[in-house]
Amino acid sequence: MKHAIRTGIRQSVCSARFWLGAAFIAAVVFLTSMDGVTEAFRSEEPLAYGYHGDFILKALEGDGLTVCLPIVCALPYAASFVDDVKTGFLKLYIHRTSQRGYILGKAAGCLVSGGAVIVLGLWLAYGLAAALFGPLEGPLAPDTPAPEHAMTLLRNCGLIFLSGGFWSLFGLAMSAFMASRYIAYAAPFIFYYVLIILCERYFTSLYVVYPKAWLSPGAEWAMGRWGPALVIAELIGLAVLSFGAAVRKRVQGL
Repeated sequence: MKHAIRTGIRQSVCSARFWLGAAFIAAVVFLTSMDGVTEAFRSEEPLAYGYHGDFILKALEGDGLTVCLPIVCALPYAASFVDDVKTGFLKLYIHRTSQRGYILGKAAGCLVSGGAVIVLGLWLAYGLAAALFGPLEGPLAPDTPAPEHAMTLLRNCGLIFLSGGFWSLFGLAMSAFMASRYIAYAAPFIFYYVLIILCERYFTSLYVVYPKAWLSPGAEWAMGRWGPALVIAELIGLAVLSFGAAVRKRVQGL
């Protein structure tokens, strides 16, 4: 089982789609914040100290990045089960390992790649922003505490990772039931915006299932950041159980 989990994680994060997804996230951060880029390079005065960190945090709160989130999370590994079925690899592999090992391996690969692709992309964008805007920033004013943008982003990485992992697992589970690799990419996007529409237009107080509130929890969460973390963890568990049921149903026909 441990070998299957390690194999799933290695396959997911060593794929070209994983690294392209991370690069795409970094590019989206800059493309959706072109006003900030233009303002920084046109300014005749030095930029405020820590401008690069504020640039990334504002992009993270914007709608441009959240549009891509459920799709990019699913790209690295969400369609892997359907690929195994259609290539015949499932029939060869499932009899050489346990069903539980196969299920957990695929789930672990989706969880890690779906979460890490967003986190890696954001830190890549942070590094690029520091390289571009750092030389243009002025010194820190005396007796002024240094902004903790890097620590703020680091604290958000846990929720970002869990959220990305869930959307990848959701695509994996839905594609297993529907036997379509396109569903692996489309289902997270559709479900993501169904939840947003329901929460923003009809059930405004139902913040528990509001995807944007998972990434930046407000004072309404009684447990702070642990509140959305527990909600996403439960959804991850449901997605893994659903995927397991789909795999067992498929294996019975082999």
